[in-house]
Amino acid sequence: MSGAVTSEGSVLIQFDRLLQRWGIGVCMFVLTVACGSPIAPGSPESASPAQTNCQTIEHHVETTEVCGQPQTIAALSPPLLDIMLALGVQPAAYATVDLFTQNQFDRPAEQIPFLGEKITSQPVNLGSRDAPSQEVLLRVDPHLILGENYQATYYDRFSNIAPTLLFNTAGPDRWKQVMMPIAQVLGREMQAQQVLEAHAQRIASAQSALAPVITQQKILALGIDTAIANSFILERQDFICGLLQDLGFQVLNPEEGDSSLNFSLEVLPQLGADMILVMPTGSNTIANAKQQWQNNPILQSIPASKAGKVYFMDYELTRIRGPIAAEVFISQLQTQLTDRSPSAITEKSTF
Repeated sequence: MSGAVTSEGSVLIQFDRLLQRWGIGVCMFVLTVACGSPIAPGSPESASPAQTNCQTIEHHVETTEVCGQPQTIAALSPPLLDIMLALGVQPAAYATVDLFTQNQFDRPAEQIPFLGEKITSQPVNLGSRDAPSQEVLLRVDPHLILGENYQATYYDRFSNIAPTLLFNTAGPDRWKQVMMPIAQVLGREMQAQQVLEAHAQRIASAQSALAPVITQQKILALGIDTAIANSFILERQDFICGLLQDLGFQVLNPEEGDSSLNFSLEVLPQLGADMILVMPTGSNTIANAKQQWQNNPILQSIPASKAGKVYFMDYELTRIRGPIAAEVFISQLQTQLTDRSPSAITEKSTF
């Protein structure tokens, strides 16, 4: 009997030890899972670096979440490129206005008017701003796409590639409003504030310097095509006209409200413009526009022409409509207004 009891007790002891080992094993397994297994997606701990620091940015189409710090950025138009460069951010890809056939802007200072000298990268060519290439965007694989409201047709397609923000940049100072949300998503709020302050100081300085020249002066801004019949008067809400008003000019816009604002040679002498700003458009150039003006008896009969107060600048500036374009315009205008030969100006930016 005692032998049987001893044998049975031994079995029980071994079984008890087995249970203890099994319990320890289970605990170790639980601890391993809790400490080392992946966290379920969606929990705060599961966010990868690219998913942290998320911001919700309101733009023309909707509100879009942008996470992390975008490094590779595509600019779908000149105003967005202007704002990016003013904030110290280089583009990975760019869609321009005029036809550009190369795959890459490898000499941006020569290939991108007024802004190219600020570019240290070699942006990929996305084609026309009116229809940026989705295929090329896919190859670039940007972290962020910046475009304009008229590109909303492509918004869903672009959003499948990267977070896409579209803004309305039209108007005399809309760029100031657009700059802030872009600065926010790029972590460049301080730079944006510096740009705005520098612009305000530039306006104030130019106002003071030009006051004797432009006080009570009425100015007419004209877009001159190679075919004069296709020319037009710039609206008062145009980017360039806004800058002229900021400087103290009275901007003439006799046909305001008419979206066509057609140019009429016969009516120009009757408008009473003290000064005229001529901006060649389309395929026209400053040199050709000057020749057109000199060869036309009606244009030569305008009092501003007789007084030598007709000035020429590139219409591309009003397409860019950003802080850099504003700086270039003010600088060039100030040079012309204080130069004894007001018609003398180069087509290349001196910014």
